[in-house]
Formats: sequence, C-alpha cells, structure tokens
Amino acid sequence: MSAILFEKRGQQAWITLNRPQSKNMLDADMFVELADAWQEVREDDGIRVAVLTAAGNVDFCAGGDLSRVIPLWTGARAPETPAEERLLADPMIPDRIMLKGEALYKPVIAAINGRALGGGTELLQATDIRIAAEHAVFALPEPRVGVVPGAGSMVRLARQLPWAHAMKILLGGEPINAPEALAMGLVSEVVAADTLQARAQQYADNVCRQAPLALQAIKRTALETHTLPWADAFKYEMEQAGMVMMSKDAREGPRAFKEKRTPLFTGE
Repeated sequence: MSAILFEKRGQQAWITLNRPQSKNMLDADMFVELADAWQEVREDDGIRVAVLTAAGNVDFCAGGDLSRVIPLWTGARAPETPAEERLLADPMIPDRIMLKGEALYKPVIAAINGRALGGGTELLQATDIRIAAEHAVFALPEPRVGVVPGAGSMVRLARQLPWAHAMKILLGGEPINAPEALAMGLVSEVVAADTLQARAQQYADNVCRQAPLALQAIKRTALETHTLPWADAFKYEMEQAGMVMMSKDAREGPRAFKEKRTPLFTGE
C-alpha cells in the first residue's frame, strides 16, 4: 500500500498521507513519496492547485516515525527498503517535503482531518489555505523530549503568527485545539469533520477559476519579499505584476468580463 495517494482531479492534485494505522507518521516511504508528489505538482503545468490531506478521521500526521527513521539516520541499522536507501542517500528529502529548499509557488490547501503533532504541524506551515476539522489538535512537543522543531517551525511560525502566539506553541509544547488555532491564525477555517473534504474541494475549485500565472505571482511575491526592505519588496512586486500583465491571461480576463462570460485562463 502506497504511503502517499496521489490523485489528479482535473487541474487539482489531491495528496493524501496514507498510513492511518500508524497515525500517518512520516516513515521513509512517506518521505520519498511526498517529495516526489510535490515535485510532480511543481513540474506539471496542468496542475493549478494541490490539496494535502490524510487518511482516516483521527490523525492528520503525528510527526516523524522516529523509531524507524532515527536509527536509519544514525547508522544504528542498515536500510531495508529502496525508500530507506534513497532517504539515507539524499539528506535533503526532509527539507523538500517541507518545501524549504525549493519553494512551491502553486497554491496548496490543507484539509486537516485530525491531530497534527510535531512534524504534522510543521508540514502545515508549508501550506497556504488551511481548513481544520473541528476535532483537530496542533502541537510542537519537541522541547519536551530535548529536541527542537527543526523542520521549519523555528523560522516560519513567528513569521506566520503574532509573536506571542508563535512562542506559546513553540515554547510551551502544549496542544491547542481547532478553535484556538483559528483565533491565532494558524488555520483559515474550522468546519465539521463530515464537511471537511467538501469544503477543501470548494476552495480548490475556486482557485482553479483564477488565473494561474496571477496566483503564482501573488504567492511568489508574498514568499520572496517577506523579509525584504520595503523598497526592495515593492520593486519585486512591480516586476511580478509586469510579467503577469504581459500574459495572454491578463488580456483574456477583461475580454471575458466585457463579453459577460467565464474567462478561459490557459496559464500563458
């Protein structure tokens, strides 16, 4: 059974963490398959949006499967599968699944179906629109066991949330529930569990109605200018806006509006 399910629904890629019997924890198979899934989203021009979710209704992702991957990384045991061999040979795979080394400028929607602990909460910070089931729980408990949330959270979280909220999650180790996560701004929306997938589908459908080059320029600008001085950031924004204005889609949008029809964006 694949650790990651990858399904194309028209212009959408639905990526499902598929180890519900193991709390959807990240083992070697999931590491390499998720890295490959992100790369396919990045390279396939037919994909305009990705939706990240998980199997089951208890856990989104309970972090790394440390009992399997730590002995592998420390040399305490030899790799036993092709996935473990690949994970051991390529130390950048963990960074790639968290979209750290190479950004993904296409929109990513998270449908959080349950507990997101440790690496699960870290993975969410690489997404854009985050919809949580009402029973979802979030935590970064790493300091409790003497380590740090080093898959992006020490950098990302304080940039995504107000300082006091970020520090509460990073330093306290205490879980927060879905309404608390919404109040902090960690998630975009909280919905009933039985409507989660449908709501994620609505968001994905709406994204696909937008001009893809425009959406990628928006996300690219937001990411790349986040820590730039104002003048440099506005210059970058102007460059991105100029490139989009030269596209065929930028001409199609006003034309469709004038003709009172739905625009046909091609990503050109």
